[in-house]
Amino acid sequence: MSHRPTQNPGNLNQDSNEPNRLILSNSPYLLQHAYNPVDWQEWGDAAWAQATAENKLVLVSIGYSTCHWCHVMEHESFEDYETAEIMNQHLVSIKVDREERPDIDMIYMDACQIMTGRGGWPLNVVCLPNMQPIYAGTYFPKEQWQQVILQLADVYKTEPEKAVDYAQRIQEKIQQINRWEQGDRITRAQLMGLFETLAEQLDWQEGGPNRAPKFPLPGQYEFILDHHLLTEGEAAKDYLHLSLLKMSHGGIYDTLRGGFCRYSTDALWFAPHFEKMLYDNAQLISLYARAFAWSDAPLYKTIVEECLNFCDNELRLSDGSAGFGSALDADSEGMEGKYYVFTQQELETLLSEEDMALATVQFGLKAEGNWEHGYNILHQPLAPLQVMEATGLAAGDYLERLKRIKATLKRYQDSRIRPGFDDKAIGSWNALQIKAMADASFYLQSENFAQAAAAAAAWAWDTFWKTDTLYRIHRKGKTQIHGFLEDYAYFCDALIALYRVSRKAEHLDQAEILLTRAVELFYDPSTQQLSFTPKNGEALFFRKSDLNDDVTPSPNAVLAMCLYQLGQYRHKTEYTELSHTLIAQVSKTMIQSPGWYFHWCRLAQAQTLGGCHVTFYENEQGGWTSSEVLALMKHLPSWALVEYEKTSKPRHIVICSGQHCMPAVETIDQALEIALDSCRLIE
Repeated sequence: MSHRPTQNPGNLNQDSNEPNRLILSNSPYLLQHAYNPVDWQEWGDAAWAQATAENKLVLVSIGYSTCHWCHVMEHESFEDYETAEIMNQHLVSIKVDREERPDIDMIYMDACQIMTGRGGWPLNVVCLPNMQPIYAGTYFPKEQWQQVILQLADVYKTEPEKAVDYAQRIQEKIQQINRWEQGDRITRAQLMGLFETLAEQLDWQEGGPNRAPKFPLPGQYEFILDHHLLTEGEAAKDYLHLSLLKMSHGGIYDTLRGGFCRYSTDALWFAPHFEKMLYDNAQLISLYARAFAWSDAPLYKTIVEECLNFCDNELRLSDGSAGFGSALDADSEGMEGKYYVFTQQELETLLSEEDMALATVQFGLKAEGNWEHGYNILHQPLAPLQVMEATGLAAGDYLERLKRIKATLKRYQDSRIRPGFDDKAIGSWNALQIKAMADASFYLQSENFAQAAAAAAAWAWDTFWKTDTLYRIHRKGKTQIHGFLEDYAYFCDALIALYRVSRKAEHLDQAEILLTRAVELFYDPSTQQLSFTPKNGEALFFRKSDLNDDVTPSPNAVLAMCLYQLGQYRHKTEYTELSHTLIAQVSKTMIQSPGWYFHWCRLAQAQTLGGCHVTFYENEQGGWTSSEVLALMKHLPSWALVEYEKTSKPRHIVICSGQHCMPAVETIDQALEIALDSCRLIE
């Protein structure tokens, strides 16, 4: 853990309080750097024209407002006058908010991975005036950073042809790693093998991946749950429960306020980087909601409700709208995690002796601190029954006392200086949250969550969709930056999820509008892929497709699934055929590395097994309740479709798979038997 003093605004020179050009930005991250003595400017033609005119190298420095190590490097280097002078003399310096411009971030991250074998933020890339990178890295200590700049500037001045040649080789490698070999359609046997291959990369003791740091990968767990439902495999079920329990009891989960931190720095889910992102929590809400309906485990319902409360209380925009901001910072008061951790002295002052005894067992506290510098991270290493056994408390006393302890500690937290809030609303991340609320409504049977999802969807449509264009960023009344593929894909997916609880065809209509526009803007027939940037968007030095899954899903995979699902809803074979075309580009790689193609794996399941389209027909006298619908759908894979139709006949259910529809049935039990037979992986 690194400590840093509270930042004092840097100046362009020591005799002036004038800001640099970032002061005109609307990005919270760029505004954090507006008083650095570095002559920062935003990404744009003017910066590159200046570099060409002055024949200077360009620094493209990429980060985001809640990034701990971005703050550290800013304080050590970008607020330092000596370092700023070196940068201003030898570089044209550009600051980029990766959350606003993921297109820029992803191509330069490819370069960093090629050059160093690793990535992360801050991402600092030195480029030629034509945008081609020649050097890349993440965090640099001040002295090293100064030497890097001076050495690169010297090479470019004395041996420019060497820099040009190296830049060309890097671009060729970027193009090479973004080439894909088309494969065949996935077979049932290959579907079975996906989980077996993935299992080799999993931690069967602590859950999650078998490495550190550990990132929650909600889409991977969704695939594992689908695999279990299709095969009744016990290993998949056991691993899923293990991971969900370990994550929710680790330090990565905020047991006082709700919400997950971005990742754990260790292999035990214990010590997080403390930033909290909307995209993580939205996907985890969807996952835990579905897991609750599947397992009926009360803990999973609690996690969903606490995370939704966290998003409402701490990520909701302050303008009274239904939108959400992006993230909470890892740092406050100049220290990472300060808002969330406690010393033994603080705890003993706040809690009675009997409450302290319970808190010590419940949260794994140590007198010397269980983390660094005498601080304790609240985590829950024991199950409730183990805590009650260790403390001798009966269930009623235990729950009452634990509730009191949490309330006391949360009140004390509230008196601290809060971490910074990035209040820009990102279209794709808000779409994930809309889906989260819709999923929570469906799986927890909550009308309140359904209303919240519908309100958020209406706000997002009014805010981001303008004259046949979806925008990405909204902040302080200003909507800007044309949407990327993920904005279209995630919003389309959210509207399909919302239809399941709203039963309003208008949500499918909006999803289809986004889908058709996305194909127009992003599909490249020559590569048979969807590019991340639109055809009418800014031309960078490379146009990339984002095909692999990570902490956020591949927008190609999400849109391919939307094509498949809307193809079934709207009976349009051109949609389903395009979804087959898209998955063919990754099928070979997916079989080899399912751990990074888990959304594609779910699409492969749907396509290979023929899908499962459940239509509930209802008349004026008899409709299907949401609990009846859930009683069927919770047993089916995530890609199974729900549709609602009116009929003059008695209410009934029709299940279709592929091009074949089974005879109508009148009960949930009958429908379940047919549905499971239609989408069972093991024959």
